[in-house]
Amino acid sequence: MKHRRRRFFLYLLLRCWIAFIRLWPRSWALILAKSIGRAAYFSIWVQRRPVLAHLRTAWKSEKNESEIRAIGRRVFENLAMMACDVIRFPRLTARTLDRWLSCDSGIFAKIDRILEHGKGVIILTGHLGNWELLAGAFGVKGYSGAVVGRRIYYEPYNEIIVGLRRGVGVETIYRDESPRKILRILSQNQILGIVADQDVDSVEGIFVPFFGIPAYTPTAPAKMALASGAPIVPACVIREGKRYRMLMGEPIYPKPNSNKEQAVREMTENWSREIEAYIRRYPDQWGWMHDRWKTKPEEADAGAAADEIKLMGGR
Repeated sequence: MKHRRRRFFLYLLLRCWIAFIRLWPRSWALILAKSIGRAAYFSIWVQRRPVLAHLRTAWKSEKNESEIRAIGRRVFENLAMMACDVIRFPRLTARTLDRWLSCDSGIFAKIDRILEHGKGVIILTGHLGNWELLAGAFGVKGYSGAVVGRRIYYEPYNEIIVGLRRGVGVETIYRDESPRKILRILSQNQILGIVADQDVDSVEGIFVPFFGIPAYTPTAPAKMALASGAPIVPACVIREGKRYRMLMGEPIYPKPNSNKEQAVREMTENWSREIEAYIRRYPDQWGWMHDRWKTKPEEADAGAAADEIKLMGGR
């Protein structure tokens, strides 16, 4: 009961904050958000410490301590500004999108050409830049589809996020829902958005290099591509001052005639390499709070061995 009351109180505060941010001109709101992000970096050490630790792991001798701390500070600032813009999604329309986002004219044409094959497309990104705007841009332009997301533990919080996406024409399919529901999006020749750059040991995955270190990486995107025939297209939306720029790589097509296990590995390695390249170019716009190397290969091997013993009846 105590936790429920606290969550409800925080929910009311969040609603008030959302209403407050929407009253301000966007330029003012972004200045405020950046200041809040900077203050959070200096005051919330429990989040600052893992960010700096993960940056040191990734960049090793490539960047000095001063550079690492500067990147870490901007991580907090960019996340706060990204949240500010997502809160303002009700003002995002096909007409106003150009004020927020710039992209090469060929990007949407590329997606149109892929959709001509009738198998849908998987647009894969990371917690980089403004990943919600990546989906929202396609939504307000009239493309049909959905994103695969994690259900937030407190339903009122969850409904805020899902409602903001729905307002720009993007539906949400939860990660724990039936795979058939996800594949139906592709069978209907729609866009499926996936954010797949985290170490989640509760889903099937393999180890692929990430900044030269083995990282447990989900194989679901590759398996969905193989099952549906839809290509995986790595993409991201990066902040450039007060605006964003959409970047998109070349489609990674499934090879259904090859060995399935090898095909899954190759596709997973390919998209992970593309996402890492974006992060290397814009390190201050990725969510370094997450431990990308949390699961160790030896731990995964031990878990697999334990599962095999259980299947053998404990022998």
